[in-house]
Amino acid sequence: MVVPVSEGRGLRDYLRQKARAMRAAATAKPRAEQWRETVSATCVADDATGVRKLRMRDWELIGDSGPDFGGWGLGPSSPELFCGVISTCLTHTYLIAAATLDIPLDRVEVTVSSSNNDAHFLGIESDDPDVPFDITARVSLEAPDASAGQVATLHAYAAERCPLSKLVREPNTVTLVTE
Repeated sequence: MVVPVSEGRGLRDYLRQKARAMRAAATAKPRAEQWRETVSATCVADDATGVRKLRMRDWELIGDSGPDFGGWGLGPSSPELFCGVISTCLTHTYLIAAATLDIPLDRVEVTVSSSNNDAHFLGIESDDPDVPFDITARVSLEAPDASAGQVATLHAYAAERCPLSKLVREPNTVTLVTE
């Protein structure tokens, strides 16, 4: 696969190309139902390592636990992958906002952290939730040519519209289908 290179070398050049692509896509598919899609990921553990092989389209990642849970530390844990997914979604939402609103932006860095306590898996009681908690996203922007108002707009846009952050904040369901 050939990755297209924007006409320049910096993020601002990419954001101009992104804005053009998004406008063209909105023109080509102007109705919301044209944007509905099913996305999926499949995870398989099937060998002596217990490594979880995660496949999404043409990409494969692995997840593993540390030695306390019999793992080998060959990949990130599920809570770490969760933090990574939130950070990539927030970063992309900032890029979408900057491209859509024509706000000059040179760099976005989002670090997501959470507390996690797996004691319940071991039958150990804890007052902590049995899910990742105290989730914090630290955002650093380099936007020297943007006004304070534009930067505030980027933050508000991301806080309101990041789909995976919203998924964590708002009720949703996961249906478990067994075969």
